[in-house]
Amino acid sequence: MPTHHSDLYHSAPLECGRGNDLVLGVDELGRRLEREQREKADAQIHLKRLSGEVQQLRAQRDEAVRALAVSNQNAMFQLAKAAEHKDGEGGQHMRRIGVIAGMIAEALGCTEQYCETICDAAQLHDIGKIGIHESILSKPGALTIDEWKLVREHSRIGAGILSAFPSPLMDMAAEIAISHHEHFSGAGYPLGLAGDAIPLAGRIVGLADFFDSLTMDRCYRKAVSDEQALAMIVERRGEQFDPRVVDAFLCIADQVILARNSINEIEAICDLPDIHGDWWMAF
Repeated sequence: MPTHHSDLYHSAPLECGRGNDLVLGVDELGRRLEREQREKADAQIHLKRLSGEVQQLRAQRDEAVRALAVSNQNAMFQLAKAAEHKDGEGGQHMRRIGVIAGMIAEALGCTEQYCETICDAAQLHDIGKIGIHESILSKPGALTIDEWKLVREHSRIGAGILSAFPSPLMDMAAEIAISHHEHFSGAGYPLGLAGDAIPLAGRIVGLADFFDSLTMDRCYRKAVSDEQALAMIVERRGEQFDPRVVDAFLCIADQVILARNSINEIEAICDLPDIHGDWWMAF
């Protein structure tokens, strides 16, 4: 029994020590939790700051990409104009093709975005002619077989140029460049595509290009009348041209002719070399 009491006596300080240790442990735990909360708050502030910087960098990147795309597009339009000058045009043809293609697309029930894109993309359809020698493009007589083979390469050249600058506009422009001389029957070039295998944009621009080219003077022939051109389109319905595209075009033919004439009049006015200041003051 005494021994038992002695053990109890000696055990009391141990219990007290354990209590102190427990208090110290609670204090240390509190300090640790407080420190972790501060670190967490600091981390959240840092993360928020980093997030803001990332958003700013993304905005700067997006703006740079947009600026580059606009620069590329402007360069392509200037190149297309240069190609058109080689072919004896002064920029009017590409503008007319863009407007006519947009009108046909609208008549077909395409979306507003599609109509806007094809209006711009169609203007680059002959950009590949920049790679064809001017002596061939401006030749007044009939082309030889070898010369004709070279001219046909403008479709591939154009698609190659435009595909180097990927964007929705350039993608459609490249698609048009490679396909606007394909025939619905499969007899066109350069790939011999037929029917719906020809991209819709190529089918639309192929018809717009045919009508506009026929009704304008070229170095190797005189223009045909609008009536003759329309009759030729009807004859080629289902052969050279998609019947659906032909039908849509014929429904708006009068509007297309008015739009074409308006563009020509505006170009004629704006190109007058002796007018300075506002062009309308010449009238």
